[in-house]
Amino acid sequence: MSVIAPETMIDGRYRVIDRIGAGGMADVYLAHDELLGREVAVKILHERFASDEEFVERFRREASAAAQLSHPNIVAIFDRGSWNGTYYIAMEYVPGRTLKQLIRERGPLPAEEAIEIAIQVLRAASFAHRHGVIHRDIKPHNVILGEEGRVTVTDFGIARAGNSEMTHTGSIMGTAQYLSPEQAQGAEVTAAADIYAVGVLLYELLTGVVPFEGESAVAIALQHLSSAPARIAERNPAVSPQLEAVVMRALAKSPGDRYASAEELIAALAQARSGAPAGAAAAEPPTAALLLPPEIPKQAYASGMASAEAAAANGRSTPAERAQATGGSSWRRRRTAIALVLALLAGGAIAAALLLSAPAESVSVPALAGQSQAVAVQTLRALHLVAIAEPAASTAPPGTVVSQRPAPGTTLSVGSRVYLTISTGAGTALIPKVAGLAERRALALVSAAGFKTTVARQSSPSRRVGTVISTSPPEDVEAQRGALVTLYVSSGPSSSEAPALVHVPDLIGMSEGSAEEALSAAGLATGAISSREAPGKAAGTVVAQRPAAGSAVAGGTAVALVIAAAPRQPTVPNVIGKSETAAAAALGAAGFSPVARSEAVSSPGEAGIVIEEIPPAGRRAARGSTVTIVIGTLSSTQSTTTTGTAGEAPAAHEH
Repeated sequence: MSVIAPETMIDGRYRVIDRIGAGGMADVYLAHDELLGREVAVKILHERFASDEEFVERFRREASAAAQLSHPNIVAIFDRGSWNGTYYIAMEYVPGRTLKQLIRERGPLPAEEAIEIAIQVLRAASFAHRHGVIHRDIKPHNVILGEEGRVTVTDFGIARAGNSEMTHTGSIMGTAQYLSPEQAQGAEVTAAADIYAVGVLLYELLTGVVPFEGESAVAIALQHLSSAPARIAERNPAVSPQLEAVVMRALAKSPGDRYASAEELIAALAQARSGAPAGAAAAEPPTAALLLPPEIPKQAYASGMASAEAAAANGRSTPAERAQATGGSSWRRRRTAIALVLALLAGGAIAAALLLSAPAESVSVPALAGQSQAVAVQTLRALHLVAIAEPAASTAPPGTVVSQRPAPGTTLSVGSRVYLTISTGAGTALIPKVAGLAERRALALVSAAGFKTTVARQSSPSRRVGTVISTSPPEDVEAQRGALVTLYVSSGPSSSEAPALVHVPDLIGMSEGSAEEALSAAGLATGAISSREAPGKAAGTVVAQRPAAGSAVAGGTAVALVIAAAPRQPTVPNVIGKSETAAAAALGAAGFSPVARSEAVSSPGEAGIVIEEIPPAGRRAARGSTVTIVIGTLSSTQSTTTTGTAGEAPAAHEH
């Protein structure tokens, strides 16, 4: 579907103001509800899906599932219908920015702030779960931080009510970086998948990065299945061990090892915030995915279990000793090790009990490069070696062993680990949109996306010399990385063609992407793009253009754009210890809206002054946002005592 122009009336009721979001299934527009006189967000299904009954049913199900969820942290659904050959949902418009934008701007957040955001997301998830709805795609892009710190979870686009039968499509959908292991396998998805996604969200809020990245969605999914994320403390030492333990338990590979409910995770976060020990949450999940060796004789298991129980009874089995018992060195020292792990692979789940004794044999590591993963694993299992899969992008066929360590021929004790690098393939990517761009810039973008390039010259009456006319395969089409992309570059009009004159469209108020699309549709190119602060204008929209709207220019002419920059957020001033009047004046001068509330204090020295401000001093916040100041007020008992002692009443607060 082409971008819907402002002032378009959707279904005779919703007047479009601007496009505010775009996704794989639908675009979202800010619109004015002419019937009820309010601003709403209207999600419109892409036309290419409107004839697909399955997609339409999912889209309708979103409205039905979300409409029953009336909660402060869940976006409200108002209406749904069909229009212009497709379908739409009208919902609550929540001004603010997504958590993804917040993370990009600020990086890691303070633990207190991250916990508060996560708890609000969990309250939304908990309410949905109690009503039989699983979100299935919780991620920072779908969480809006609005005014006064309110968090709203949006986009139940792949939510599924508990009694739905539509599992063969919905069960495997989601965003790769936030996908639970069971979703990656196409297994049955429960509320535990949302717990895992909140764990990923928390990890990103605390570190500024997601736990797993990769060349392709497949590579990322494999890491969710078989890899442990880097420790949070390595990326943000300010995070407490208690909070890290809570996040790592939420990220457990097995749903049964995570928190049993959103409420349980909320309680664990509250406990971590208070600084109390995290209790059961402190147990970390396994740090690697092990591909298990064959069964060990029962007598060896019985012997090992007896030894472990005896050590525990005598108080000699410490956590450090138990951890040491699972390492390769325990084989060389011939100690007994008993471990239970769950190994998840891209082809499916393999769960087995690992009951290990200490055989005295050594084996030679075979050559495994070039073999399929299944064959390599089976070979190592037969030798009583433990295989650890490490997915990596490669030109080798997916599922093939690319390399191994230790090298072939190395002698190892039985039970030692062999690391296998498994190819996830080169992966795919979208061919970038480069029509209208200069040849050099277009080549750089296509190459950066992972494609090979070649250039072909074509005459064009509408594209200026040296700019891209089109690509083959077409732009915005998914293709295998490494494939050849041909860029057709304009050589100008042919001798028989006169350059066509076109009128420059009015781009003021459009988003940068919409402006580029409008220029391309008019046969013009996007020129230099600059930005500046523009008070009163929405950030990211065009505030100036050159040539001006209505100018008649040759086809292919580049139009320069000036984009409104997001205003720099002011810093909350320190008003602790000031009177209410002085604090309000300081906050107002800094661009904030002060709101006062009282709190009983026992010390006369704290009466009538600011004892706390929210958000705290030094924090950046949106201009015009609310800052709460807490004014100390003596309790009636203390006030009487003070009056009797000092001979005068406390000063009245100014409001």
